[in-house]
Amino acid sequence: MPVHLIKAGYANTYLIEDGGFFVAVDVGTSMAARKIFLYFSERSIDTDSLKMVTATHFHIDHVGGISGLVQLFPETRVCFSALVRDYINGKVKLALISPAKWINGLLPVLMAEYNHIKNATFALLSDKVAIPLPVLRNHLSFDYRTECILEEEQPIPYLSHWVLIKTPGHSPDSVCLYNRAEHILISGDTILNMRGSGELNKFCSDYEAIKESFNALLPLKIKALYPGHGKPLCNIEGLMASIKQS
Repeated sequence: MPVHLIKAGYANTYLIEDGGFFVAVDVGTSMAARKIFLYFSERSIDTDSLKMVTATHFHIDHVGGISGLVQLFPETRVCFSALVRDYINGKVKLALISPAKWINGLLPVLMAEYNHIKNATFALLSDKVAIPLPVLRNHLSFDYRTECILEEEQPIPYLSHWVLIKTPGHSPDSVCLYNRAEHILISGDTILNMRGSGELNKFCSDYEAIKESFNALLPLKIKALYPGHGKPLCNIEGLMASIKQS
């Protein structure tokens, strides 16, 4: 498969392989960055093959390890969706998520994960950026150069068959990455898989928006889904029809 799961934190990190090039997605912790470096070392892959790192949205558990990755792969470009540009330049603050949703939406996801002590340790050792809390939501301290250039339905650099799809709801800047040739969806925190058959994320800034985003994804032919949290779902015909929306 052209998508490789790197597990080192609460969120999933993915490596996409395409024509000898690699793109990292959702590097949420410094440990995920080190595991990617180990992945390359064990397979004798030239580190220059990692051309880019990106994220499905700008939350700490999906971008907290990018500084560590850039230190290990200094030639790698950091490219975000154009939706992130206003966060980076300080024009817009991260969207807040209500306290009730933190308890009812996020807590069940965290409790379903394993290795809580390790995951928490990895998070503490990573960039403390992009947390949707009133005091911390604009604490965007990092030392790498960013390019907010990825646009909806436009080709993604180094990934010949992939496009970006806007899926606001979990956050206003949430996106999915879709492989049109192999019908693969990297869903970020729009669709999770904590129950075994996939579900729409309840931990979101705008639940009506995330439902609209899900409906926009329904017409796509998807055989494999790589969620932000939970195990991938692969080689399943009619996969989207089985996703729980409530």
